[in-house]
Amino acid sequence: MPMQLLERLYSANMPMTIDAHEDIQKCDLLRAERLIEPDLPPFIPSQGRTTYSGQATVMRVTARGEAALKMRACSLFNPVQCSPCPATSDAR
Repeated sequence: MPMQLLERLYSANMPMTIDAHEDIQKCDLLRAERLIEPDLPPFIPSQGRTTYSGQATVMRVTARGEAALKMRACSLFNPVQCSPCPATSDAR
C-alpha cells in the first residue's frame, strides 16, 4: 500500500534510495498525487511488463504528503472526530 511506504519515507533520512520494483511503482503513485518528490528511473517494456531501469531516489515528503499522513492517522485513531480532520484543514 502506498501510504505505508509514505509513512516509511516520512520517518527516513532523505534522500532515500528505493530499489524494489514494487516500491518504485508506489513512489510513482505518490509522486502523481504530489505527496513526495522523487527522482524516478526510466521504465522499459520487458516481455509484456514494465520494469524500471534503476533505482528511485526520494528527495522529500511534501507538505501535502505530511497532511495526508496526519489525516490517515486521525481517521485510524479517532474516526468520529475526523470529519473534517483538523490536521489537514489548513492544507487545502
